[in-house]
Amino acid sequence: MLRKNLYIPPAKIVRRIVLGIWFNCYLPKNGLVKKLPLLLFIALCSLSTVAQRDTSLQRRLDEYLAANKQLDFEKLMNYIHPKLFEIVPREQMIELFKSIFDNPQMTISMDTMSVTGISKSFNFKGAEYKKVDYYLGMSLRFKDSTVLKDQDKVSQIQEQVKTAMTAENVNYIPANNSLAIDAKKIMFAIKDNPRTQWMFVGYEPQQKEMMKTLVPEEVLTNFKL
Repeated sequence: MLRKNLYIPPAKIVRRIVLGIWFNCYLPKNGLVKKLPLLLFIALCSLSTVAQRDTSLQRRLDEYLAANKQLDFEKLMNYIHPKLFEIVPREQMIELFKSIFDNPQMTISMDTMSVTGISKSFNFKGAEYKKVDYYLGMSLRFKDSTVLKDQDKVSQIQEQVKTAMTAENVNYIPANNSLAIDAKKIMFAIKDNPRTQWMFVGYEPQQKEMMKTLVPEEVLTNFKL
């Protein structure tokens, strides 16, 4: 059974919002995989699909993708909307990222990442907002070969990951002891005023109250979120 109504500390919520994908697998208690957290960062590619002919946005997305490929978390901070740092400081955010990607329990790979659509701009109080839809295909491989050997555990973990990530599909690949995950996600591109650069923040529907502190309710309503 999945745990419900758990208090989630602000730092964990921000990890989810920054990168759009986060889950806690409450796996059977077997030491290495107890309360296994996963943070994945949103990579955006297939930039030829970017709409609206906004070259400044395309350039920022390209740079954002490069930081993702290099796992350059310090550089990544330059693309995250600064409102997030009012909740969790920049340096703490970097350490959170490092602790997830340098994880002795699993390895993570981004297999397919592509922008599927960018909305028309919505302007509110001098700021410009675009909704970015994207597809993410990723693999999660457990280093402990015993984790996914039991079929009941496999089914349990698949459901936990699918629910937490709102994934379309979560398939077990026995050949390399991994899960293949397909998900459709949303993020916002935000330009606070004509002189600032585009910044990004992931949309997390399960944390609507915190989202309202990052993206105005009027903007969420405009995009029917």
